[in-house]
Amino acid sequence: MKQYLYLSITPESLVASHLPPFEFGNYLAIGTRKSLRGQAIFLELNPTKMPNLPTDYMNERLVPYANGEPKRSVYLSIYRVLENIPVEAMLNLYLVTDDGKVLELKSVPFPLDKQDIIHLYQQFNPISTRVASKLSPPEFIAFLTDTEKPVSAPSIFMVELKLNKLSRHPEAPIHDLPYPNPDHLKDCLSTLMLSKQRLTKTVIRQFKGELSYRTIKTGFFVGNRDDYLHYAFPSIDELEGPYYSWWRSALTQCF
Repeated sequence: MKQYLYLSITPESLVASHLPPFEFGNYLAIGTRKSLRGQAIFLELNPTKMPNLPTDYMNERLVPYANGEPKRSVYLSIYRVLENIPVEAMLNLYLVTDDGKVLELKSVPFPLDKQDIIHLYQQFNPISTRVASKLSPPEFIAFLTDTEKPVSAPSIFMVELKLNKLSRHPEAPIHDLPYPNPDHLKDCLSTLMLSKQRLTKTVIRQFKGELSYRTIKTGFFVGNRDDYLHYAFPSIDELEGPYYSWWRSALTQCF
């Protein structure tokens, strides 16, 4: 059977499997007995571009069951995984709803947009802080992964979230954005807007729960100070067209 290698974002882990991406995503979300429900986000990896991959251990453990069924998961690492994976080893990104619907995203160049004054980022690995920032996604990644600074991370996986009019006018109505403590969010945005020196402002110290996919703006980002990838989130026309089944499932999450 073919071997697949995945970086699970939630929770962070390196996993080998016989299941191709869509089947693996379904397995992560609802398990084998359909008694579990949980959102999942993961990347497929190219094993040939992975240094120090425990190949012998993987080959020993990743064998079909006695009845011929494929091995669903073999955990290869559960600690500081992201920082040890080269960007060039990362393939497509998969977003899974809590009932097992899987959306595949391919990396594309990021079009810089200078219209927004403030951005909102939800980090996943290696920290789970939600941060407002004046920096664009590439600038924020470079800023946070500059290991010459006392506060930094070797790499980062994050998503940019919608602020709509709040990105330029923190006093604007929040409307249908389902963020907790909206008054606190607007205070954070105002503080950041009024400060000439400050580039970032923590909104939530530790994110708990699942991501509301409908709050995603530009998409997901993963990388370090030298390189990064951008996985663009589909347009509303795409979500209501070819990805409608996934989108309908995603809209029922987090409510």
